[in-house]
Amino acid sequence: MAAQLDDNRPVIMKVDNIGKKYRIKNLKTLPADAGKLKKLGYHLKKYQKNDFWALKNISFEIRQGDRLAIVGRNGAGKSTLLKLISRITEPTEGRIEYYGRVAAMLEVGTGFNPELTGRENVYLNGAILGMTKDMIDERFDGIVEFSEIGDFIDTPVKRYSSGMMVRLAFAVASTMDPDILIIDEVLSVGDMKFREKCLQRMNEIASSGKTILCVSHVMNIIRGLCNRAIVLEHGRMIYEGEIEQAIKLYNGIHEEARITSRDLENLPRPRFLNEKMRMLHVDVLENRNCIYNWDEPIRFLLRVETKLDAECVSLRVVFRCDNGTPAATAFLPLRADFKAGEIKDIYVSVDRHNLAPGDYKVGLELTQESPYDDYHKVDKVVPEAFFVTVRNIGAQEHVLEDDSSRLWIGSWGNSRIMDVTGEVRG
Repeated sequence: MAAQLDDNRPVIMKVDNIGKKYRIKNLKTLPADAGKLKKLGYHLKKYQKNDFWALKNISFEIRQGDRLAIVGRNGAGKSTLLKLISRITEPTEGRIEYYGRVAAMLEVGTGFNPELTGRENVYLNGAILGMTKDMIDERFDGIVEFSEIGDFIDTPVKRYSSGMMVRLAFAVASTMDPDILIIDEVLSVGDMKFREKCLQRMNEIASSGKTILCVSHVMNIIRGLCNRAIVLEHGRMIYEGEIEQAIKLYNGIHEEARITSRDLENLPRPRFLNEKMRMLHVDVLENRNCIYNWDEPIRFLLRVETKLDAECVSLRVVFRCDNGTPAATAFLPLRADFKAGEIKDIYVSVDRHNLAPGDYKVGLELTQESPYDDYHKVDKVVPEAFFVTVRNIGAQEHVLEDDSSRLWIGSWGNSRIMDVTGEVRG
């Protein structure tokens, strides 16, 4: 399915059948009726190790002047691929051949020493990129001017805000005249004016014949900057070729998840869950395509299985924007008790959701003690249980009342959904 490049431009990078494997260590589940011998064995060996291939069988070539977009859902393997290309980590199998100098911006502050000043980190990063001191001296004023750090250049970067760190990191990576510039989603931290400035700089780099690799969930950025794309899904490359076709495929992946009935049992889970319960299935009710008007309630049934006795269980429903940013959260204080071996349904009705028009990923989290408890999670699906679209929020203003004395965590989003009800059935 790969697109053939019919030109004479030299190949600047070749990725040949690479794969990256991690060992995942999960806490075993101890049956409630386990005897003394099984309990002893459990305490001697609590964890089971499994192989997880974050990437597998990835092959492609990048030619000089290419502007390659790497797109895919969260967890598809995009950042892992960039770390391999940037030589931050080594592939488990396969090889990557380079024919030029690589500069990468993968995470805020990557390659920065927090104890050093901005000035010292510029020289440190420049040396890592293969620049001499004289070359860095020649470009230093341009780096400071572009980053807009000003008087803070001699301040330790541990005192920088995330936006300041992004500005300086991008200024260093782009001003050092790399043959290949790699940009992850870090530019989402900067303000709008600086992001436009960065996009203009990347277009200048591309126009000069350099090569750019870009990861973004914002399709308009990809359309404006890139001329090729690859699409990753579950660590596999499922497409390489034209931008528009890649975007259609990317959007199609989301459409496949926009279904009214979905099995949750085998979806990924985060680590460090106590695994007393397991969400098995979700059924979206009264809506065939998961597209809602502003005044239309969002209702669904969540089927759960209890492995060990669990008391005072509640539910948290998190609505995230298409790029993964939390938008709003509904807290459902069920405070229900479940017995081992039970399979029950939780009926949920989000009556007024105060969501702006757009696409949302719906995440589900079972907690103990309180729906606001972020430390005693019983189960959580990663990255989402299902998708919804909200259209036309309406003109009627609705003021939310909230308990300002309660701790609010940023991962819950900016607003709380108040009108939500739930009932355990079965």
